[in-house]
Amino acid sequence: MKEPVEDSVFKDRKLGNEWADWDVLSDFHEHEIEEHSATFLALAVLTSIVLIGFAFAAWYMIRPRMEQFSAMLPRMVEWAMGLFVTCLLAALAIEVLVLRRGGRSFFPQKPIERLFLLILPKALWLGGCFGISRDRVGNSFIKVHNYIMTTHADRLSTERLLMLLPRCLEKTARSEIMSRSKEYEMHVITAGGGEEARRAIRQYRPTLILAVACERDLVSGIKDVSEKAPVLAIPNKRPEGPCKNTCLQIDKFEEILHFIRAQERGARGAATP
Repeated sequence: MKEPVEDSVFKDRKLGNEWADWDVLSDFHEHEIEEHSATFLALAVLTSIVLIGFAFAAWYMIRPRMEQFSAMLPRMVEWAMGLFVTCLLAALAIEVLVLRRGGRSFFPQKPIERLFLLILPKALWLGGCFGISRDRVGNSFIKVHNYIMTTHADRLSTERLLMLLPRCLEKTARSEIMSRSKEYEMHVITAGGGEEARRAIRQYRPTLILAVACERDLVSGIKDVSEKAPVLAIPNKRPEGPCKNTCLQIDKFEEILHFIRAQERGARGAATP
């Protein structure tokens, strides 16, 4: 019988729920992931093509039955499907091109966020088929998600900031965050799991959440709270593996702080008569 990972290898830590299926041998080297945003965007396009292929295959199977009711009905359905697929692929291609060139998202913030969150589980599966790990796809998705959030800065408010930290974050990084948080009037909460994070969100009702965690927890958290508050995520580094002495990417943290400061200045400027 295979001994659980936390009992056999890492007795000095408690792995989070998202790491229950962690493969030590194949995934341990991914302690510092820096995946390009193009990875998720390419998988999103391929996923859409695969799903469209399945839809047309299903239509091919039911088309003969539709013809029994009306000769015109299948043609009308095919024209509608063709138009929908053309518009979808064209819009997705434009979105990918715009994001790759550093422009503002072609779609409004909420619709494109929902679309990518809908595609994400299939993209994770498709990435696995190409040998791209769950964490690498998640890291790429987070880059895309952060970019969409910041390019729609006019839709973000920094009035109530909440920063969520993992319990495994090293002391030096935690001290740095606590020190800088005083300049920005943000609440900093250490969340031991999803329930604690949701409790903090209900308590503080943030207008913007900054989250530091592993890619798995960040992706899960974004899916959970996307309808309640926008999230800017910072994947951690895991030099000792998951859930122990994880490190903060200071440069990413500083970028987000600069973005918040710019937003606050813009809000004060807009309020000045």
